[in-house]
Amino acid sequence: MSTSTQLFLFVGRPASGKETQGKLLAEKLGAPLFMTGARFREIIASGSYLGKRIEKEYGTGLLMPAWVAVYLFQDFLFELPDDQHAVFEGTGRAKEEAETFEKVTQWLGRPYTVFNLEVSEETVMERSLGRARDGADKAESVKTRLAEYQKNTVPAIDYFRSLGKVVDVDGQLPVEEIERIVAEHVL
Repeated sequence: MSTSTQLFLFVGRPASGKETQGKLLAEKLGAPLFMTGARFREIIASGSYLGKRIEKEYGTGLLMPAWVAVYLFQDFLFELPDDQHAVFEGTGRAKEEAETFEKVTQWLGRPYTVFNLEVSEETVMERSLGRARDGADKAESVKTRLAEYQKNTVPAIDYFRSLGKVVDVDGQLPVEEIERIVAEHVL
């Protein structure tokens, strides 16, 4: 394991394997895992006013406003002990989020690496419809999510890339092969 504690982000199209790889890396490092989508689902399940408001857009495939996602990851990050690694899945999905993540981590002195899992749109549709986890996995929502990815997440990834933080990984490889590639850049 590397000597300094780091943060690791998984980005990519919907259903690219971010959650799977995030869980695997967090387990390997004994690190906490912050999953934006899971956090949104928890808030929705609470039945609160905020949960109902998030559900209204989440099920259609739209990204939440950047300030909502920023609040959630900052809350997690500010409570993270400085001697602990952490893994983020679904953080930095819009350029504003990516820029804020950079500012916060620079201020905290927390280095990070971004793993961009690359998969085709066809693979996204196949995986999403196959898992049918929630309303965001319906065909129309997946199409919206792909459009949101192109509009918002590609610029965020390009921003991280301009900082030299991105490791591109073929997300269509077998899970174990992706895990091995990620480990090469972590351990």
